[in-house]
Amino acid sequence: MAKSSKASKPTTRRTAKRSFKRYISRTLKSSGKGKKLTLSGKAMKIVDSFVRDMFERLAVQGAQVARTNKRSTLSTKELQTAVKLILPTELAKHAMSEGAKAVSKSA
Repeated sequence: MAKSSKASKPTTRRTAKRSFKRYISRTLKSSGKGKKLTLSGKAMKIVDSFVRDMFERLAVQGAQVARTNKRSTLSTKELQTAVKLILPTELAKHAMSEGAKAVSKSA
């Protein structure tokens, strides 16, 4: 039996890049108040990078708080504590009020 002439290449799987671009553009459109707001590609990359960085910081800090309190689940209380620890005082207050408003709106 003859071997096939094509050499079998190992198939590489492409992993999807996690991005918040879709949600950033939705938020811009919904907060435009009659105007369609958009961002350039470069600005979108910067905002996406910022959101991913803040998400990671909050997740790590929240996990540390949960571990300190001997908890295995990350709850709103741990995340609020992480926000207070990471963000400046005034920004943390606004972030927590907006977060509470978003949670109550979705529930």
